[in-house]
Amino acid sequence: MARSLGLGEHGEIEAVPQKRDTAGSWKRAPNARSAGRWRARGRVKGYDGTTVDISRFGQTKRAAIEAVEQAIEEHLRGGENAITASMTVVAAGRYWIEQISRTDSKLSENTVRDYKGGFRRYVEAEGSTIRGLTLRQANDPQRLLAFLQKVADNHGTGAAHLAKSVVSGIIRMAVEAGPLTSNAMLQVRKVKSQTPKVVAAKDQRDHQRAFTAEERDIVLAYADEYARRPGLDPRTVRKWEAVADLLAFMAGTGVRIDEARSIRWDQLYIQDSQADIHGTKTLGSRRMVPLPDWLAARMQARAERLGTEGLVFAAPSFTKDHDRKWSASNSNKAVRVILNGAGMSWAISHTFRRTVATRLDKAGVALSDIADQLGHADPSMTAKVYLGRDFMGNRSHIATHL
Repeated sequence: MARSLGLGEHGEIEAVPQKRDTAGSWKRAPNARSAGRWRARGRVKGYDGTTVDISRFGQTKRAAIEAVEQAIEEHLRGGENAITASMTVVAAGRYWIEQISRTDSKLSENTVRDYKGGFRRYVEAEGSTIRGLTLRQANDPQRLLAFLQKVADNHGTGAAHLAKSVVSGIIRMAVEAGPLTSNAMLQVRKVKSQTPKVVAAKDQRDHQRAFTAEERDIVLAYADEYARRPGLDPRTVRKWEAVADLLAFMAGTGVRIDEARSIRWDQLYIQDSQADIHGTKTLGSRRMVPLPDWLAARMQARAERLGTEGLVFAAPSFTKDHDRKWSASNSNKAVRVILNGAGMSWAISHTFRRTVATRLDKAGVALSDIADQLGHADPSMTAKVYLGRDFMGNRSHIATHL
């Protein structure tokens, strides 16, 4: 009699008791009471038309049958390459990495790189509390919470946040494939490191605050003045002019710093006051953004000064290589010099992005337009992350509608 597992048909599973003979070999036992183990066997025909015998062992008849049923399910799902509940988290994670590395995953290179690093450091590494577990075993809120808390205490809150995204992605893949029915990581609360640490200068920076109009102007003016200091070497001037223009571009568009570093001259339509931004966070964040008149004029001056080949903000130290991207480390250090020198040591490069969102919101620009400017597929993310709520603000203008 055929039994259905939802993926195909297999014949009736036979289970027999076994015991060791005097030579130590396993033989069929005369009865269940004398059995040292059970052997279950079934035949299955997969979608490829091939019929195979599958046998498994267990300490009890039920355990042996369940082992065969699971093996048959795995065979019907694709054999060794299938995603199954019994595969280890590490094996599933490696397959997940392969999948997100595909161009059709719609994840940027930066995001994929971060996820690969998080998987290697916190999931696959020796000492990980879920490293040796199967997907079924790991998909438990208590185990996942303990895993994240250990990551947070040993590596920091940010590391735990990354680890949570990675493991949640792995489990979600298993849910989508069928072996798991739910993602237990969705039930796990946020964790924070309980390990005291000395507060460094970078930890005192405010990731939630936007520049006031005056503060933004102070930073941009200081950047220009810094580039015009007397006695600078021409190559040094080129670097600090690039920093000043980079900050102005972020201030006038709200793009991420890596998006600014990646833009090419053929994506900048100065005469039309527009820029074609190729998003670096996700492939879906490509968008056309307007350039304010003052920024278009500044970009025109940069084009006349340097030409219009390659990257707009190419690595300033390589004057003849217009396609060499300015490294994140060097450009971020240069931005830090300007922010500190302008008296804005609390700010980060992302502050310009938050400032654009805040200015547009206060100007009454529709949320969907702000999301489009920033490259967010979901406007609710724009509202949640970039636009703060003001419960005590003046909302007298809505009284007429009540």
